Amino acid sequence: MTRRLRTSLRRLIAPLALILILAVSADARPISVALSKNSPSLSVSSSSGITATDAGGHRHSLGTSPVLRASGKGSVQAGSKVLRLPVILSAKNPLSFNGRRYRGSFRLLAAGGGVTLVNVLDLEDYLRGVLKNEVSPAWPLEALKAQAIVSRTYALRSISMNNGKGGYDLGDSYLSQVYRGINAEDKRTDRAVSSTKGVVVLAGGAIALTPFHSDSGGATADVSTVWGSSIPYLKGVCETVPSASPNSTWEVRLSSAAVEAALRDADADVGTLRELRIGECDPFGRVNTLVAVGSRGSRTLKSHSFRMAAGSKVIRSTAFTIHPPKGGTPSAAPVPAAKAPSSGQPRQPASDVPTSNTPMSAAEEAQLTALTEQSVFNGEELMDMLLHPDKRKGYLVRALRTSRPAAPSAPQASLSSGTGEYLFRGKGWGHGVGLSQWGAKALADQGWDHRKILAFYFPGTTLGSR
Repeated sequence: MTRRLRTSLRRLIAPLALILILAVSADARPISVALSKNSPSLSVSSSSGITATDAGGHRHSLGTSPVLRASGKGSVQAGSKVLRLPVILSAKNPLSFNGRRYRGSFRLLAAGGGVTLVNVLDLEDYLRGVLKNEVSPAWPLEALKAQAIVSRTYALRSISMNNGKGGYDLGDSYLSQVYRGINAEDKRTDRAVSSTKGVVVLAGGAIALTPFHSDSGGATADVSTVWGSSIPYLKGVCETVPSASPNSTWEVRLSSAAVEAALRDADADVGTLRELRIGECDPFGRVNTLVAVGSRGSRTLKSHSFRMAAGSKVIRSTAFTIHPPKGGTPSAAPVPAAKAPSSGQPRQPASDVPTSNTPMSAAEEAQLTALTEQSVFNGEELMDMLLHPDKRKGYLVRALRTSRPAAPSAPQASLSSGTGEYLFRGKGWGHGVGLSQWGAKALADQGWDHRKILAFYFPGTTLGSR
């Protein structure tokens, strides 16, 4: 056999080898989850020997705990071996990364000057590593089944929207669904996954959008009041059974300065705050809009935008009441609306945010995560990034370029005519759209099965297989 013929055969066989390694089983639906993005080096391990298959189809034995370092464009080095990317890592026993064990295989991809690590596995096994992070295994099985179906539907819709951009389908953080591999598996949540295998929520025959949250506080929210979309099966519904959620009621006090800072971050700067009051509410009493009155005029804003700006762990839901500071002097009459100050740039519409197929670096990913945790992005922007991952870099660039006024120091709070603290008393936790996890538990405690629970939270939808 000539050298040229051997080379040609190797090129034909290599893709087939990769397919065989990635295949989980004959009837499995694979999913790829990014565990680490654009890292200069990665340490993986297994209790059995690890085999690497490089882009040329060559197999290499790497031992049980190799360190893989980015080595030039499109390659990775393991000891003295230089492997051309993409590289597939497989082992007889589960692979481990960052102290967690994972089913399936690992895929190494070139990402800028580093390497991205992706876990490729069966969708059903992926759900086993998700469910315990979302609900308690001790809950009624029907509530766990409802969560399994919602999480499966959410993952499949995300896969179809992302279309494999960046070389993977989903991340492993709360920006997608929290995934922790074998470490998060539990017998009861495993049972919920296996007993609903392949079942998803459908709307008009298509995979539905199935957001979920911790606790609705008694009634879910209409998606139009949170993310601006109009989806028939995501209208608010009133829960008939109270839950025993630890966030059934909550309260938090914010200084006038903190409220003013949140208003600025929500693009509703009214200067020195004189009054913050509830504007419109939905039929169940959930707050849709707020009206802020200050030295620069008055602004009406979505309560969800204010919540995200103040911090979603601070204002836990939009089902709240506001008690102004004692001694405050509310405006006697409405003040004309003021434009956003010139020191801050107004937000571009989502349609104007540029797209990018260039993978984000580890530093950029860290910046985006930090900005998200600081509630820099509102609900519409977070949803847009989820549905259009190629916009994530555009949102990051825009956020870094936007000049936001600094929050006043604590002593300056006395400049507000409403000095002191605003007291927010609320119910529930989360954006309020779709399935309430604690609400589903309460319904299951009353004997509802998962079908009835899902029909309640997503009215007009059906269950089917995918």
